[in-house]
Amino acid sequence: MAAACFTHPIDLIKVHLQTSSRRARALSTMFQIVSESGILGLYNGLSAALLRQGTYTMSRFAVYDLAKAAMDHQDGTQLSGSEIAIATLCSGVVGGVVGNPAEVLNVRMQNDQALPQHLRRNYRNAIHGLLAMLKTEGPRSLTIGLAPSLIRATLATASQFVTYDLLKTRLLAAGYPDSVSVHFAASFIAGLVATTACSPADVIKSRVMASLKSQPVGNSSTTAVPGMWKTCVDIYCTEGIRAFFKGWVPSYVRLCPQLVITFVIYEKLRKTYFAHYK
Repeated sequence: MAAACFTHPIDLIKVHLQTSSRRARALSTMFQIVSESGILGLYNGLSAALLRQGTYTMSRFAVYDLAKAAMDHQDGTQLSGSEIAIATLCSGVVGGVVGNPAEVLNVRMQNDQALPQHLRRNYRNAIHGLLAMLKTEGPRSLTIGLAPSLIRATLATASQFVTYDLLKTRLLAAGYPDSVSVHFAASFIAGLVATTACSPADVIKSRVMASLKSQPVGNSSTTAVPGMWKTCVDIYCTEGIRAFFKGWVPSYVRLCPQLVITFVIYEKLRKTYFAHYK
């Protein structure tokens, strides 16, 4: 959550780029947001971003560590590739499911400024947004974009946690002390790998969740939501393969400091816990 407060403006710009069908640059998008909503417009949807971190990221960290601990070898040998894959899959699935409602809110609140006035949802905060979604679209609205969200969560866990763990282990084995510099270096490279691996799923997820088609149909509470594969085909046919990497630069600029801050704080909290409670 501390990392989200620092990187939210970059995440906002990334979502604007990903949900737009026209070509735009990060800098021009930032100036457009500031000119329309002021400097605080860069923090639109922050409450949803904090809710997302408090559900999605917390679940991924917890399940990944618990799964690794459950499969830990008594003889001290490293976990195998298949065991790490199981931990990654469990973490991604749980994180994707638990964090999806906040993910939908996050994308919608960040994308609201890019819509015409009469189409904006105008959620005041995360709680108001959740209640509005349940009232106007029903409980199924909380599962919009769940498939690409699960794929992205699994890819994110694999590319972030596994890359970080491997690099950290290699650096410690090379004789470097378990310090902030090691955590910084490992998380920096993990950000590069994760941004590239997650970009296509992230673009599809953002398009599905932000779609204006996800509105009530008639008097029922069902929603007409564009499917993941249809969205994927539409993007490829109308915008080309490069569209799946829209917002890569702001994604990396956001993810790199976010992972650095997250892992440094995480390592400090873990050391404090083991020092005082184990």
